[in-house]
Amino acid sequence: MARASRAGKAAPLGGGNWARGDAWLLIVPGILLTAGLLMIYSASAGVAKARHGDAAYYFTHQARWALIGLVALAAGAWVDYHRWRRLIVPLTLGALALLAIVLVAGWAVNGSRRWLHVAGVSVQPSEPARLVLVLYLAHYLVKRADAVASFRGLAPALAVVGAGIGLIWLEPDLGNAVVLGLVAGGLCVLGGCRLAHLAGLGALAAGLVAAAVLGTGYQRRRWTAFLDPWADPGNTGFQMIQSFLALGGGGAMGSGLGEGRQKLFFLPEPHTDFIYAVIGEELGLRGTLPILGLFAAFLVLGWRVALATADPFGRLVAFGLAGTIGLAAALNMGVVTGLLPTKGLPLPFISYGGSSLVVNLFAVGILFNISRQRGVR
Repeated sequence: MARASRAGKAAPLGGGNWARGDAWLLIVPGILLTAGLLMIYSASAGVAKARHGDAAYYFTHQARWALIGLVALAAGAWVDYHRWRRLIVPLTLGALALLAIVLVAGWAVNGSRRWLHVAGVSVQPSEPARLVLVLYLAHYLVKRADAVASFRGLAPALAVVGAGIGLIWLEPDLGNAVVLGLVAGGLCVLGGCRLAHLAGLGALAAGLVAAAVLGTGYQRRRWTAFLDPWADPGNTGFQMIQSFLALGGGGAMGSGLGEGRQKLFFLPEPHTDFIYAVIGEELGLRGTLPILGLFAAFLVLGWRVALATADPFGRLVAFGLAGTIGLAAALNMGVVTGLLPTKGLPLPFISYGGSSLVVNLFAVGILFNISRQRGVR
C-alpha cells in the first residue's frame, strides 16, 4: 500500500527514503545519550551504592531505558509521521486523562505528584503529554489554517493545550509547563495566529505565573533561593550553592572523570536535574561547552528539517519537537548555572529518567522521518 501525496506522487508507508534522512539527527542525540550514560554512572555511583548496594544501579536502569528508547526511535523513524494525525484525538484524550489521573493517584516525591506506577514501572505522564500536545497543536493549526487568525478559530486549540499546561502545572511541574507554553506560543506564531491575540495571552500567562510563584510557599522559596541562595545556605539555597561549587571547582579542565566531590552526598540527586554540574566539575569547560554545542547543533538540525519540509504539518511538528528538546536543555543548563530559578527539568538524553529519555528518542525518530519526506506534502 502507499499513500498519495498532494503532488500526485506515492510515498511508502514507511515514510520516505531512508537515504534522504539527515543522519546527523541520529548522530548528535547518540553522542549525547552515550555521554549521559557515562556521566550517570560517574554521578550516581556513590548514591547508588549507599541506597541499593550496587554502584551501577542507576546506570543499568538507564541503560535499559535507553534500549527501549532506541526501539521508540526506530518506530518514530519508520512510521509515516502523517499517521499520527489520524490518531490525534485518542492520543490527546489519553494524554489529558493521564495528566488528570496522576493528580489523584500519582506517586508523590518531594511534594510533586508527577509519577504513575504501571506494572512496577514509574512513568511521568507530562513527558508524553508534551509531545502529544505538540502534535495536536500542529494538526489543528494546519486543519484550521483559514480560521486561526480569529480568536474564535484559535480558542478550541487554546482550551486543549491550556488544559494540558494547567494539569502539568498542578502536579506541580513548572518546567514542563513553561516549555510546553513557550513552544505552543511559537507554533501559533508560525501557524498564522494574530500576534495581538498571542501577546494578550502571553501577558495573562505571565501574570498567572507570577501569582503562582508569589502565592505558594514552595515556588516562592525557589524564587528566593534563585535571587540569593546564600541567604538560606542550609535549606533552600543548598542545591544551588553546591552546583556553583561544582562548576567553579571544575574550571577549564575539570577534576577528572569520576573524581568529582560534590556528587558525594553534597549535591542532591546529582544524576538527575543537576548532572550538568557534575559534568562541569569533572570535565570542566571542555565537557560543558561541547554538550552545549551539541544541543545547539540539534536545534539547528531540527529547524533545518522544518524549513526544508514542504508539508505544513511536518514543518510545525519539526519546529515543535526540536524546540521542546532544545528549550528543555537551555532551561536545565540555565538553572544549573544560576541564570534561572530551579524548575525540575532533566537535561534531555543525559539526565537519569526513563520517561524523558524514551519520549525524547521517539521525538528524534519522528524528526528523522520528517527529514526522509522533505519533498512530500
